Amino acid sequence: MASAPAPWQLTLARIEGALPFISPELSECLALASLRRLWRVQVRDYPFDNIGIEHNPGLEADELVRSWYSEERRQLLSWISRRGHPPLAHAAKLVMAAKSHSEGFSETYRPADRALERLDALLPTSDPMGTLLEWLAELRTEEIDFLEGGSEMVQVGGFAVTRSAPRGAAWAASLAAAMRPHLFRLGSAPMALAGVMPRAVFRELHEEPLPVVLRAALQVASEKAEVDLRFLRRAVVRADAVLSGLYASSTAPQTWRMIVSLGPLTRAELARGLGVTKRTASQSVASLQAASMVLLRQTDGAILPASADLERRE
Repeated sequence: MASAPAPWQLTLARIEGALPFISPELSECLALASLRRLWRVQVRDYPFDNIGIEHNPGLEADELVRSWYSEERRQLLSWISRRGHPPLAHAAKLVMAAKSHSEGFSETYRPADRALERLDALLPTSDPMGTLLEWLAELRTEEIDFLEGGSEMVQVGGFAVTRSAPRGAAWAASLAAAMRPHLFRLGSAPMALAGVMPRAVFRELHEEPLPVVLRAALQVASEKAEVDLRFLRRAVVRADAVLSGLYASSTAPQTWRMIVSLGPLTRAELARGLGVTKRTASQSVASLQAASMVLLRQTDGAILPASADLERRE
């Protein structure tokens, strides 16, 4: 007797069933929101080594557009624009334009390239979990810089101090998996599953079997993707209903989609991302303000959705 599908499989099946009905506008939103998810995982797992007074990550370090991790964001978006499937690559280029980022080529992303090459060698597949486990075994045994240490003893001022060992390249494996939605039978879906390969699967000693850890990570990633799909569909429908009856700049709907997908943006960032003048972007924002859809944050001049539920979601 065949075993029942795992919860993450059922979640992905619901997403797969919705894909044929996704509009171009919703597709754009999902790709942008996926970048926001990927950045949050990156901030959680990436081995940042230049935190300090001169590189203060800020209170919104995990927010893609507002984070002070400017160079790290540039390198991430550059890599995705080269390695991602078309919807995600296009979204990455849009955000780079909004932030005035030029393309970067960092050797730091070599682990992500190697992980992607190894994953591609295992595709296509009809068994996502089996493929992930086989890929993980390769990375754990043949790519030493992916491994996560536990702790290490160091001398500080003549005293022995225990601290966490340097982080490995789990972030690179998560990025590589996110670039291949067809691994999860999602075809060329305009979305990515963020955080599929957590740091826990690369530790030498792990409390739970690797399949259990992977299943849990897949469940969380798929649930967040489904949350984005449902949430952004409502946001697009809301814009269609509200803006259709008002005089509004022709770029107001796209302005709304950028804000609701990426989070708070300034008028200058909106103008660069939309490829319009700052005045045109301001007119779009004014139209959205008149419709009570957005508000201005006084601390930094960023435009954000008027509802707190729309501005930030988990």
